[in-house]
Amino acid sequence: MIQLPENIRPAVALLAKHHFWLLSILVPLLLLPLLFAARGGLQAQIVSSQGQIRSKLEAVQSVRRVEPHPNAGWSTEIDADAVRIRRDTLAEWQKFWEGQGFLRVWPKELGDDFLTAVTTLKPNGRLDRNLLRRYQSTIPEIVRQLPARMGADEAMGGDRQATPAGTGRPPAAGDGDRERRSQALLTWNAEDQRRLLNSFDWATLPTNPQAATTQVVLAQEELWVYGLFCDVIARANKDAGGVYNAAIVNVAELAVGYPAAQEKPGGVGGSRIAMPKNAPAATADQPPDMAPMGGPQGGTLSKPSHPRFGGAAAGAGSPPGVEGTPAEAPDASLREWIYVDFSGTPLSAADVATSPAARMVHLMPFVLRLTIDQRRLDALLADLAKAPIPIDVREVRINAGGAKSRTGGIGDAAKTDQRADRTNDVQVELRGTVGLATVPSAAAVGLEPPAPATPDAAATPPRRPARPRLGRRVTA
Repeated sequence: MIQLPENIRPAVALLAKHHFWLLSILVPLLLLPLLFAARGGLQAQIVSSQGQIRSKLEAVQSVRRVEPHPNAGWSTEIDADAVRIRRDTLAEWQKFWEGQGFLRVWPKELGDDFLTAVTTLKPNGRLDRNLLRRYQSTIPEIVRQLPARMGADEAMGGDRQATPAGTGRPPAAGDGDRERRSQALLTWNAEDQRRLLNSFDWATLPTNPQAATTQVVLAQEELWVYGLFCDVIARANKDAGGVYNAAIVNVAELAVGYPAAQEKPGGVGGSRIAMPKNAPAATADQPPDMAPMGGPQGGTLSKPSHPRFGGAAAGAGSPPGVEGTPAEAPDASLREWIYVDFSGTPLSAADVATSPAARMVHLMPFVLRLTIDQRRLDALLADLAKAPIPIDVREVRINAGGAKSRTGGIGDAAKTDQRADRTNDVQVELRGTVGLATVPSAAAVGLEPPAPATPDAAATPPRRPARPRLGRRVTA
């Protein structure tokens, strides 16, 4: 037994005598804080659990409030909404098509019978061979009117004499020096003019009627876009009093469609600043600015040949299908690389036929290289942006490569002195797309056209046999 010192034995005896009262005071003082702390933690857990329960109940209630509620009739309501959206899409498509009606004006020089036939032509329809030949023989003269429409002199060469801008006639005999002293405000590179004329001057038409019709329709579509840009350039110079204050004084290149399509869209591989986010990574032997751009299948884009630009003739004979694949359409080569997608990548004929976006709008690429007063560049871009036909300028390059703009139009020698004082001129290259509406199609948006009414065969009276005409010999 432990022996306690004599001096603390009285205190221990006192504690032993009154220990109950002492513990009744100390135990609550120790347990109450612990009890309150435990209760607070439990309350927090209860509140958290209640919040989770309320959120789950609210989610259930939100589902119950959905109209229509997912039940047996839900799919019917969803299908009805889908049909409504398709109809709205078709209505907007129709509005887009009708809004570009002013652009789709065929030249009246082709004749009333041609205009009647082409305005009623349906997609994948065919024009009469005589009408196609008339377009073939008439369209080169219409193309020769583009320089005057722009405000430049025609310098396309050939047997026809050059026409001063704005006169609409060849120079008269003895004009001589007056021809060289043209009053045109700008020049259009003669080589580029001849390139344009050659794309519309066809020695022969495709033998296949479908391919021949497609060639005429697509060529006219290009001609409309060329005219659109000629009008834009003419508007830029409409307030000019002469070459000294004209906004644009030289057009080095104007191309749309196939000639403007790029093997490397966006300038990939051309030491540009911006790189597409999908471009392949550079290797040790290939610097970043020279990495090739992958095509639709991951390979490098390679520009195919085109019948109107030096390729094989279209419609001469379609290759048969291989291992069950269908034969290539006779006009497929004419549709190669004339349109691009929204990223600027050229589309093949198959892409044009199958892509939902390409079926609703044709994005035709363009390139415009010109010499312009840099103080008027913003006005030109604004004019392009507010054009009634959607023109999307994707690239603007100023003095690209430091190259001087090409010239070659009539009257250059007479304008050399006037241009010497144009210290604000820069060479600008514009690239982008023109959005052309296509014929609205209910099937393309998922709306099936109504089935034609089929008369009851039993209710249809039998046809009477034709009577032989008098004077015609009838044999048994």
